[in-house]
Amino acid sequence: MMRLSNRFYALCAVAACTILYSAWFLTSRNFGDIVPLTSEKFRTATSFDQRLVVFGDSWSDNDTGDERGHVWTDQLCEMFSCHQENLAQTAKSALRGKYAGSVVDNAELDLFGRLSQTKLADFKGQLQQWLDAESASLAGLTEEQIRSRQERTIFVVSFGVWDIWSLVTKDYNTATGSVERRISTLVKQLNYLSERWGSGSDRLKVILTQTVDVTFLPGFTATGGDEYKDAVRILETWNKGLRQAAKEWDRGTIYLFDTNAFVMDRIRDWQLYAAGIEEENGLGKNRDPGWEDVENACVESESGFQVMMSKDKSKVKETCEHPDKYLFWNDMHLGPSAHRLMATEIYHGIDGVLLNPGAGSGSTSKSEETVAKSIPAPKRHSRRSSAA
Repeated sequence: MMRLSNRFYALCAVAACTILYSAWFLTSRNFGDIVPLTSEKFRTATSFDQRLVVFGDSWSDNDTGDERGHVWTDQLCEMFSCHQENLAQTAKSALRGKYAGSVVDNAELDLFGRLSQTKLADFKGQLQQWLDAESASLAGLTEEQIRSRQERTIFVVSFGVWDIWSLVTKDYNTATGSVERRISTLVKQLNYLSERWGSGSDRLKVILTQTVDVTFLPGFTATGGDEYKDAVRILETWNKGLRQAAKEWDRGTIYLFDTNAFVMDRIRDWQLYAAGIEEENGLGKNRDPGWEDVENACVESESGFQVMMSKDKSKVKETCEHPDKYLFWNDMHLGPSAHRLMATEIYHGIDGVLLNPGAGSGSTSKSEETVAKSIPAPKRHSRRSSAA
């Protein structure tokens, strides 16, 4: 009888573990079990010399609570001594310990069964939150004072990583339709910002970032060749559509930053260096920061199942010895050196365009854009390219 009882309890324990693991697995690509990291009431500054207002996802969120250090918006703000109002949002899975970020339009998540119960504000939600707070700061100001605030404010709109991530398993034609709707929504929100805050003027100054090829992220694992190829094609559709929208937008000045070209150059720099090759454009020297790894994450997190079963929670995460020499901080985000270098490129790009206009090259173009260098695409790690 005792042996039968022990066997019964053992089977119950196995069943409980199986249920917990199944729950984790079935939600591994949904956002329903993750919650936002911040929920404080937002306020805008009553006075400032220069201001950076950030709308975006976890790639530009400066309040994630992790140890990766300053994100690129922090670094950028330090370069021209600005006040930052950051509304970008991140959520963390209570079960899996993984992060997710905001998207352009939560309605698109619902359409594809990706669930928007995270309560993360999308672009529309973040913008409305800022406009409501800014309205309170504008109360009692003269028209001249309001115009002065406008002239000393630069907006960042940085979405895309989680938009693309939510579509990598979808039919390509369906995903393309979603991309087109999301970009249309992004432009409508920029227009709304112009109408509500800029009084319909063409004085708005915007840093708009394209997104990265998610197949290079450590967290990407293709389940089949079509999924891998479609992810790349979806990225191309997104960045091409965003570039076209930026060129056609006439409510202000847009500086369009090619995030994908930036990340690919960092990977290419290391690969050329490892091969003993230097190119005329400077790639292959690997001097700053002297990359040690451009493929894997510095912080390796165990799965939610492992976290729950672990007796020593302090060993759930292990950080690499030199975080500043890893391109990626975790499965989905850039490391500290990459953020610093990205901020530096953007700073040089906006100087004379959004900052000190007329002091630079004198360009009057409505859309300034970093140009991707004409170099071969970086080689993917075999672990991520085998399914192609």
